[in-house]
Amino acid sequence: MAIIRTVLGDIPADQAGITLTHEHLRYAYWGCDYDHNNLLDVDGVAAQIAQTLRNGMSQNDIRTIVDLTPPELGRHPRLMGEAQRLSGVNIVATTGFYGEHNAIGLPFYWRRKSVEYMEEMMVRDITEGMVHDSKLTPYKAGCIKVSTGALTGAPTPVYAKGTRIGPYEERAIRAAARAQRRLGVAVNTHTHPVDWTVTNPGIELLDIMEEEGADPGKIVIGHCFILPKLEQLKVLCERGAILQIDHIGIPWMHDSADELDEKMATLICALSDLGYLDRLVFSYDRFFYHGRGPITKEEPDQFNTKVPFNYLFESFAPRLAKKGFGEKELQRVLVDNAQRLLAFSPAETRSAARTAPARQEVVA
Repeated sequence: MAIIRTVLGDIPADQAGITLTHEHLRYAYWGCDYDHNNLLDVDGVAAQIAQTLRNGMSQNDIRTIVDLTPPELGRHPRLMGEAQRLSGVNIVATTGFYGEHNAIGLPFYWRRKSVEYMEEMMVRDITEGMVHDSKLTPYKAGCIKVSTGALTGAPTPVYAKGTRIGPYEERAIRAAARAQRRLGVAVNTHTHPVDWTVTNPGIELLDIMEEEGADPGKIVIGHCFILPKLEQLKVLCERGAILQIDHIGIPWMHDSADELDEKMATLICALSDLGYLDRLVFSYDRFFYHGRGPITKEEPDQFNTKVPFNYLFESFAPRLAKKGFGEKELQRVLVDNAQRLLAFSPAETRSAARTAPARQEVVA
């Protein structure tokens, strides 16, 4: 039987309901754990998050969210577990890494590890439990994340292989692809929107992961609706990948949420008309709690923390409906597509865990 792995255990895939595929219960840059302004009251924050999740379930029947926070950006297994327990909303955690640029992701420790070593870490996060504060927790991840891009106003530099994927990112991407092949879980990706103006970051990701034997139908290309051309998205659909419409209601790299929402709605309906409805999933990329200390010039307030949790249903869905994208299409995207993406066989997972490769290291 196909299941979806939440932090509190496996559920039948058909019980996931409405699912948002890219959210962040806690978003916090590595290093904040040493800041007096970032002391974390786990129980208090879990209760605060759970209230928002309960509201989402009661008002719009949101049943499952994917917390796509990688370990180095504040992933907190117990916080996720408590938020799920208090809210009743399923929470799927992620393993994997953020990008190497701007010193945000892939800390030095992991830059010295081999593809095989990273692969084993990802597999064990899913089959044994996630590690936090050097302790093995009972909370397991249910998907994998990898990232590319510089997160600046300019495109990411071109590397020796002719892509905008850094050498450490490539290792993590290959490790994720191998873990995906072994376990059957989803891989959700971060791309830099500006890179879509000079290349197709989704193709760069797919080329590497398919080379390692990953299933493109289990690969989500994230942030691909911010600054793309329709032809770029069509090529990804033809390759069999899943496209994530995120930043709904969040004006990333646009003057307003209304401007971005209209662009995304037009692209969504065009892809649906072309027969690619089954290749789409929706999410906000919302920060439920941002560990950053006081808001300053260096740490400005972020729109990701402000979008209302009901915005998709009360503002974006009516915009889509005016273009002919109605309840039937929403059901396909929010329930059926997300369920197919996140579901995998636990029997395959147990087999993969038993055949984990030997641990290796490489000094970069």
